[in-house]
Amino acid sequence: MLSVPPQDVAKAWIALGRMLARSRKAAGYTQETFAARVSYGRSTIANVETGRQRVGRDFWARSDELLDTGGSLSQEYDRIRFASTWHVPSGMAANQAFQVAAKTSPSTSTAVEMIARTPGTDYLMGEWNSFSTLTSMLAQQRQAVSPDALLGLIEAHRDCLSTLYGKAGRAPVRADIGAMLAEASIVASRLWSAQGNRALALAHCAYARQLGDRLGSRRISATARIFESNLHSEAATLIGADGDIMIGLRLLDEAARASTDLSPAARARVAAEQAQAFAALRLPREAMAALKRAEEAVNDLSPVDCVGLYSDWSSARLHVYAGTCHLLLGQSHQAVAVLESAVKMLEHDHGNVNVALAAAVDLASAYAEAGELEQSCTLLGNTYDQLKAGGNHRGIARAQRARQRLARWRDEPVVLELEEQMAA
Repeated sequence: MLSVPPQDVAKAWIALGRMLARSRKAAGYTQETFAARVSYGRSTIANVETGRQRVGRDFWARSDELLDTGGSLSQEYDRIRFASTWHVPSGMAANQAFQVAAKTSPSTSTAVEMIARTPGTDYLMGEWNSFSTLTSMLAQQRQAVSPDALLGLIEAHRDCLSTLYGKAGRAPVRADIGAMLAEASIVASRLWSAQGNRALALAHCAYARQLGDRLGSRRISATARIFESNLHSEAATLIGADGDIMIGLRLLDEAARASTDLSPAARARVAAEQAQAFAALRLPREAMAALKRAEEAVNDLSPVDCVGLYSDWSSARLHVYAGTCHLLLGQSHQAVAVLESAVKMLEHDHGNVNVALAAAVDLASAYAEAGELEQSCTLLGNTYDQLKAGGNHRGIARAQRARQRLARWRDEPVVLELEEQMAA
């Protein structure tokens, strides 16, 4: 696997800067007057327009609004962000990867055809395999790329599979298409969740679960239940105070019954989610037993297991769950030790950015519980800024819940400063 070459990404940023300059001039702004409207310095605008400096999505969205560009600047920003982090198969040219990244309308078949025609691949077999490959690629990038950049792609891909499924009738391949449609729906669910749309996230997971049941696929049904449980329990109330942990646990129990059909990564996810839910209910023995099952599954992991929806699974991910369980059980010092280790392990893992940020949020809470209030507020503030810049609404909600845990120290200067920062 390889990434889009840095030189191509650099050229794309320069082209985006030129787009901004043209739009600014057409709207009658000088660099100085435009800078004042977007709350940046004139030198920053000059650097952005020449590709020497990069700014976050909020800047481009605000620029679209001021310059009446119809969203073209932020769309181009998303395309570049996606292409700069998306891993593509060996043999696919960089310009093809940019074309795939740009496909945010129902033309996913073009992207599929590109992958299917990769040199050395039998076209007739690759035609079907490419759908699964594309789903896996999109799922794998959800931890590193803005959900805005991926959502159009995965929904277009899902719509394409839905059409094929409807037209398949009683053909033998119908079950295969249905399984791919269910997986694409689960990926879409994760992205809708990251955007903060819980209703659509739940709907996609429920659809995948029902489709898996109808097809008789224990693997698909269990996978849908794993991610649906996470939504119902609001990750065991680390995200939303009104999460229903019992619905989540019931779904996880149903998923665990299909353990013989699940990969080690899926089994690890089931057990880790169970551990977190038990910890939230202050059931330490049950939580530790579930963590032990997750550890056993992680020990069986191989690279072939860590793909698609489970691409973020590793011993580092298990450390995040373990540290969070200690936090929920009131074991603050153990939580600090384990979460510090997890954050360090994920420090240079650019494919699991969102996992690293979730670990940092929970570590901030653990610091506070352990009496390190200043360290807690500094880490939570920095992490909150990163979550805002990435547009991860579910991560933002997690950080806001962490802020609520600081209520007992609300009159402390560092907490008041954090509150101002998060409200800005």
